[in-house]
Amino acid sequence: FRHLETYAEPGLARRLKGEATDVDIVHSHGLRSLPSHTARRFARSRGVPRVVSPHGQLDPWILARHPQRKRLIGLLFENRNLRTAACIHTTSNQEARYVRAAGLHNPVAVVPIGLDADQYTIGGDDACLVNTWPELRGMKRLLFLSNIYRKKGLLRLAKAWELLCKQQPDWQLVIAGIETDGDRALAQQSFEAAGVSASVTFAGTVDDEEKKRLLSCCDLYVLPTDGENFGIVIAEAMASGLPIITSNTTPWSCLEQQQCGWWIDVGVDPLCKALTEAMGLTDQQRSERGVRARKVIEDHYQWPTVAAQMRDIYVWLLGRQQKPGFVYTGSEPIPA
Repeated sequence: FRHLETYAEPGLARRLKGEATDVDIVHSHGLRSLPSHTARRFARSRGVPRVVSPHGQLDPWILARHPQRKRLIGLLFENRNLRTAACIHTTSNQEARYVRAAGLHNPVAVVPIGLDADQYTIGGDDACLVNTWPELRGMKRLLFLSNIYRKKGLLRLAKAWELLCKQQPDWQLVIAGIETDGDRALAQQSFEAAGVSASVTFAGTVDDEEKKRLLSCCDLYVLPTDGENFGIVIAEAMASGLPIITSNTTPWSCLEQQQCGWWIDVGVDPLCKALTEAMGLTDQQRSERGVRARKVIEDHYQWPTVAAQMRDIYVWLLGRQQKPGFVYTGSEPIPA
């Protein structure tokens, strides 16, 4: 059980017992950790409702990784932790459907992750960006910013870029993010084998300031992922005024509905089609899509809006108001 012990915060149960004396709600984040087990026991001892936020851990793709380990943790404590939660908080309808697919009938609340749009700007310090990566000077920039592993679709993007980059000589693909499972090396090999590595900038891991600079100084954002329960970097790119290309396995159908991006099937051909259309637009047309993307974030994903929705969940669980419309009981269908 050494793996489980790495998730345990020493003395958590003791500190909760000694310090958390006036508690109405317990809300735990993440699954398969001993603190989530401690949260269940603490809520039970206090006789208060408990909310659980899985943060994508019920995604079938995640469940398929190390399944025996997850099954063991489920049998030890996580299945009970989930079944006994008063409410499960998900960040999208898609994630809520994962909850139902896992056989859980608890009430499910759908409230997105929030962000502060004012922390993201449209048009940043281009000179600083070019000083760091001189090959970006005078180029339009297609940005892939995410953890670099296969689920995110980087190898798929490599195939698409091989087909398109010679038709788009004024574009540079920028790839930034934390490397996972050696997939950056595989992607680099793919670009080199296709003879297009000169049109790709591997920016590596970037800090928060560099991330925001990249977002503000690029022209188009792409994440051809196999699936996301939310995809906070998509929201950050939208807040930065970038039109978005991402898969319809993410919860961002608003990209098509609000005409601020492309919500596409998973595959090289749909990705090539969307990239061709997006890069073929004028700067003004891309800018207009980016402005609409930013407005979506300002209208629906700012922290005050999200905080008010979370408060409604808590007040409902305490029996002080009616069930919010974004909470679905076991008998109610999850909207598409």
